[in-house]
Amino acid sequence: MNRESVLSRQILTYMMLLTFTIIAISILGSWFFYSFILDHLPGGAAAGEDEQMTLWDWVWIGTATTISLIFAVFLTIKLSSRILTPLNAVASSLKKISQGQLDARAYCASSRLGEINHLVMDFNEMAEKLQTLDMQRKSWNAAIAHELRTPVTILRGRLQGLVDGVFEPDPVLFNNLLRQTEGLTRLIEDLRVVSSDGGAGYTLSKSRTDLKGTIQDALDTFMPEFKRNQFTIKTALREQHCVFDPLRINQCLAVLFDNALHYSTSRTIIVKNGVSDKGNYILIQDGGPGIPEAFHDFLFQPFQRDNGARALNPEGCGLGLSVVKAIMLAHGGDVTYTLSKQNHSIFKLTWPDP
Repeated sequence: MNRESVLSRQILTYMMLLTFTIIAISILGSWFFYSFILDHLPGGAAAGEDEQMTLWDWVWIGTATTISLIFAVFLTIKLSSRILTPLNAVASSLKKISQGQLDARAYCASSRLGEINHLVMDFNEMAEKLQTLDMQRKSWNAAIAHELRTPVTILRGRLQGLVDGVFEPDPVLFNNLLRQTEGLTRLIEDLRVVSSDGGAGYTLSKSRTDLKGTIQDALDTFMPEFKRNQFTIKTALREQHCVFDPLRINQCLAVLFDNALHYSTSRTIIVKNGVSDKGNYILIQDGGPGIPEAFHDFLFQPFQRDNGARALNPEGCGLGLSVVKAIMLAHGGDVTYTLSKQNHSIFKLTWPDP
């Protein structure tokens, strides 16, 4: 016996018991009421002798009871069908999902019971999110494998060459191997950062520091590259003491400056800092070209790169901006991107000052 028939039988039994109880209460209540009237009203006893229950009275009571029970059964079947059909659809889809069929959905006709409709819609929404998360997980694993494969292959090839005597051990080769391991270390650290839940659990070393000095340090680090590529740097920096992790903010700036070096064709960068209604902020603007609007929703997701970025910098892996996002969320703030009317890219880091 399946669950549907068991539940349907239980509903039918309860409804019949309820109907029978109501009929019994009505008959017995009427009996006692009229008995009380006949016993206590003047002349009631004499009248009661002529008002005894007859066969036709019992036939009428039995007929009314039977009709009531039939009507109750009919309504119970209709009601249980409206309840059980969506529930069975959800239960069947749940079983499929538990077996790995994440594309399973509950389909049933719209019910007049609003709660049942909400249950089916909420279940389908949950199933849709589970399927999306599974697809993202597979994409994430494939992207990680792809990004790790290249440096690991290079390391293995160089080390195998050393073992086989193909390469001579010299400082140049060792420096190359060291750079590959440093790249792997950065990639692993970036993966750790972006895998944190919205920056939760991400360790920061906050202190009250001059933001202007931190920005200037990051600019000084990139200044040789900026000059080599003939970039013009315009700053509007003000002394601003606030609470943040200097190392991590420097890391965010390094990502944004490095992106500007690779993708900006105007060779002009504007850097500002200040305080807004959302707290402290750092604004970095370049002269374009901007990021296509269709890609804005995916900009801060790991391993997401539009075709233009891949063409300009094929060696990038698409983790930089997601790292910036995670660091700013860990600060209790955020990073936003806007595209000006002049097609200028504007990144803004914001975080509150406790």
